[in-house]
Amino acid sequence: MTDKLDIFSQKLLEWNRIHNLTGAKTPQEVQANIEDALGILPYLPDGIQIALDIGTGAGFPGLVLAIAMPQTRWILVEPRKKRAAFLNYIKSLLDLDNVEVKMARIEEMAPQTVDLITSRAVMKSEDLLHLAKPFMHPKTMVALYKGDEVTKEVQNLTNYEIIDKGKRKYLFVKGKDAL
Repeated sequence: MTDKLDIFSQKLLEWNRIHNLTGAKTPQEVQANIEDALGILPYLPDGIQIALDIGTGAGFPGLVLAIAMPQTRWILVEPRKKRAAFLNYIKSLLDLDNVEVKMARIEEMAPQTVDLITSRAVMKSEDLLHLAKPFMHPKTMVALYKGDEVTKEVQNLTNYEIIDKGKRKYLFVKGKDAL
């Protein structure tokens, strides 16, 4: 896994110089984003077969998690052409057979149920959960990468947990009926 993450990091920095894929401009910043993406792993249940990352961007968290979870099929949803092209390039380069890149907005996708939904810095939690609902079954876990504002965003939610990791707050919502 470490070798693949190193290659991903190197290629991201190369592409980023030309295409401005992410705000991470140094190896240390990319590494911090990788560690942040991997931060949810200890809290995930076993047996996740299919996962969906909404607004993958340059690969955080979806591509990084796909590398860390090769037994899970990942659908990476990214509407921007340059970022989707980068994701497909990395998928091919690293031979990530468990990754499917969809160049689309989540609203344009045909619904299918998944076991895990992730997203980082896309929109307010409740809005994202409404868009994600067609992809959820009763036991789907949603893991959102949030900041300090998360406590304001959970007022209408049930069945959730916030894991506080300093500046990063991981919001876990369990089940389709949490809204």
